[in-house]
Amino acid sequence: MAKFNIIFFMVALVLAGGVLASFAQELEENISPSTLIDDTAFPPEGAMPPETEYTEYLEECARKVEAECGKEIFLGMLESLTITKKCCLQLVKMGRACHDDLVKAIIFLPEYAPKASVAFSNSVQIWDKCVLVAEQTSPAPSPSPDME
Repeated sequence: MAKFNIIFFMVALVLAGGVLASFAQELEENISPSTLIDDTAFPPEGAMPPETEYTEYLEECARKVEAECGKEIFLGMLESLTITKKCCLQLVKMGRACHDDLVKAIIFLPEYAPKASVAFSNSVQIWDKCVLVAEQTSPAPSPSPDME
């Protein structure tokens, strides 16, 4: 189980980039470490696909978004920050399944379990907003020469 947690933490690092260090420092200053662990947040053994296969899938998903956007989306989930158009487009291109699975992987980490309900709710709002941004950004079909 510890190896499984470490692998998920690596995925979170890919998403968050350098922000994890500063975020962890803020948490240490504001919250005692014992309040960050919630063992009940983990799925039962066997509820997830094999570690390596699932981890490779999550890493593939994370690579579809630039590190800067991964950080922005990650912070948006945890702190309700606005997501830029550029990052919204990358998120939508990554796909709903990847987004949802990365969110689940992050909120199952003990350090983020206390914020799981907020993070999940924000992730749904981020996805919905980004889909609207992507729809508004799609170029309108140009009129065919026959219609002029």
